[in-house]
Amino acid sequence: MKTEMTIALPEIEKAGCRSFTACGRVATKDKSLSKFFADKRTLIASIKRGRSQRFVRLCFGQAGHLHVDVATPTYFPEEWKPKPTCTWPRIQALLDRFFGQRIPVRVEGVFSLPVERLPESGFIRMLSVESMLPNVSMKLTGGTFSVTGASIQRIAWSLEREGKRIEVRLRSTVEATLNETYLEELFGLLSESLHVFVLGNERNTIET
Repeated sequence: MKTEMTIALPEIEKAGCRSFTACGRVATKDKSLSKFFADKRTLIASIKRGRSQRFVRLCFGQAGHLHVDVATPTYFPEEWKPKPTCTWPRIQALLDRFFGQRIPVRVEGVFSLPVERLPESGFIRMLSVESMLPNVSMKLTGGTFSVTGASIQRIAWSLEREGKRIEVRLRSTVEATLNETYLEELFGLLSESLHVFVLGNERNTIET
């Protein structure tokens, strides 16, 4: 008798992350699995643990599209929050049907950090120096970098509206096995890349 797997949900808020996405493609000839993708269904669950809350969205689509989003309330406008349509155990049960599948996955994370946490010698600080001319000032407030030879392929950043925080978007494409640590391992890749490429190997908990 097969035991249902329990997928560990990453605590993205502890890493200063507002949104985490794992968008995979499942190749299967199993008709019982193919029907999920034909239905194009979307399910949303709300998970509360103490003072922490996360929303999880599971989407199925054509060509084996298996899409999981994890987001905190701060990712959404103050006046709007997702409306749950099911429970987290229900989403886990659906993902359990794909247990053991090795799939290509595009992962993306949206992080919000205090500007002062960026190292002075880091590429973002160095590129953000303000240039002054008579009656004119210029300052780079955002940019996108392509990365080769690393686990991460894209880094995009922008100053948030008040200028005291910075939004960093990391993107990577990898192969992963859908198991109990599927989401944790993928998020760990993004979190590690944030420390290495943005925070300069800093390992302390990100202040929010």
